[in-house]
Amino acid sequence: MTNAKQVDLTRENGYSSKDDNMTDKPQEAVETNKKTYYILGIDGDLSSASTLKSTGNADFRVLVEKEALGKEGKYTNEIPKYIRHMNKFGMEWEPMSDVGHMRYGPEGALIMELARDYANQVVREVGIPVYNVLGTNMFRLSEKPVKQHAELFGDRLYQLESDNEKFILRYAACHQQFAMIKDWTISYKNLPFGAFEIADSYRYEQQGELVLGFRLRRMNMPDMHVFTKDMEEAKDVLLRIHKKIYSVMNELGRDYVSLYNTTSLEFIKNESGFLKDLLEVEKKPALIAVYPPGKDYYWVLNIEYHIIDQQGRPREIGTVQIDVGNAKRFGMKYNNSENKEEYPVILHTAIIGTLERFIYTLFDTALIDGENRATLPLWISPTQARICPIKDSNIAKANAVADILEAKGIRVDVDDRSQTLQRKISDAERHWIPYLVVIGDREEKSDQLPIRIRKTGTTEKVSLDELALKIKKDVGNKPFRPLSYPRNLSNRPIFNQR
Repeated sequence: MTNAKQVDLTRENGYSSKDDNMTDKPQEAVETNKKTYYILGIDGDLSSASTLKSTGNADFRVLVEKEALGKEGKYTNEIPKYIRHMNKFGMEWEPMSDVGHMRYGPEGALIMELARDYANQVVREVGIPVYNVLGTNMFRLSEKPVKQHAELFGDRLYQLESDNEKFILRYAACHQQFAMIKDWTISYKNLPFGAFEIADSYRYEQQGELVLGFRLRRMNMPDMHVFTKDMEEAKDVLLRIHKKIYSVMNELGRDYVSLYNTTSLEFIKNESGFLKDLLEVEKKPALIAVYPPGKDYYWVLNIEYHIIDQQGRPREIGTVQIDVGNAKRFGMKYNNSENKEEYPVILHTAIIGTLERFIYTLFDTALIDGENRATLPLWISPTQARICPIKDSNIAKANAVADILEAKGIRVDVDDRSQTLQRKISDAERHWIPYLVVIGDREEKSDQLPIRIRKTGTTEKVSLDELALKIKKDVGNKPFRPLSYPRNLSNRPIFNQR
């Protein structure tokens, strides 16, 4: 199998100062480096990116300057703060693996599982039938469609040999889903529908460009492929996906700036109405990259959704693509209303990005206003409420309170260690515990409990029912999983020494 030694900087810190974003778009034009860039205004006007003028959107300017004009920002070589906090939750490189492979302690694993549940939820909110599938992670290079697709992908492939045959490790869920769906009997009445898998995907990224949580060699890709009758239906579903991608990020309090990759300027001109619908969702211009002619492209539009991170770098998170070639390559067909076979138009999308990039976004977002009040969204915080007994004699009451909250579907733990109250509060703050309930002799006799709220830095006195209602309202319809490790801190090993 492809292998490499891991440099100390990547091993210890999960970060390289060199910036070269990984994108999920095809590699052909990356090799030729002859793309032409334009800015598409909300009014539909198209102008060269080189004429970028003052814009009210600073993030969009950063995207244009980096992607189209080749201007590097004034980046620092300091290790990003989010990495230290991901490490704190047990998310770090695995030193006994190939470079670019992560491991997750108990808290990090719970965050990852909740992100997995969320990805499953989000694809169903697009409003089409979605079928979950599962498959293998390696495919024979001797298979013609696999070989053709691999040649388009470029040199970022993991390869291995078994029984004198060459295999590639998948770099997305395409191969498995396409290999499966070519065997389905599909009617036009079944379309559109999505096939979805959270696929372990492998990309042989350059060693010096690996970034913990963002640029990896092994990642979890929540890949959905949507099969549609024709281009018009594909555009309709893409618009729905586009809205969902934006709503996911807006709900976090962030915004995207978009790069639209296309294979011809004619597509931009012919689809002006469709593109205007997309921009109405964004409320800002989009950067257009037109790939050079002369290639047998299997796609006509690929949209990259970028955030601008705390270091001022564009970071691609979500993606969606219109594929007009792989249905024929893999032999996927459907029967139209006249019972004749046709090839569907396929959408590729990772609505929340890879699970790792989504989690990275959560941490980057949490640190916008500094570290003192930083917190993850309540639904994905490993511990949503911590009960903190002041003395050993208060532990029984603390556990009773935890029982009540746990029964209401809240992830709660109890810091019953023999530590000072100050130390317990400090540890809760360091681990971004959203709600901290202190239990002493006085609190044991009262229906009102003092609740320390990390996000606001304030303390309120509320009943347990009121606290539970506050937490459940904040979580809303997001996924829930119970704690997967002991509730009482005294029963746990020290998960992470960082």
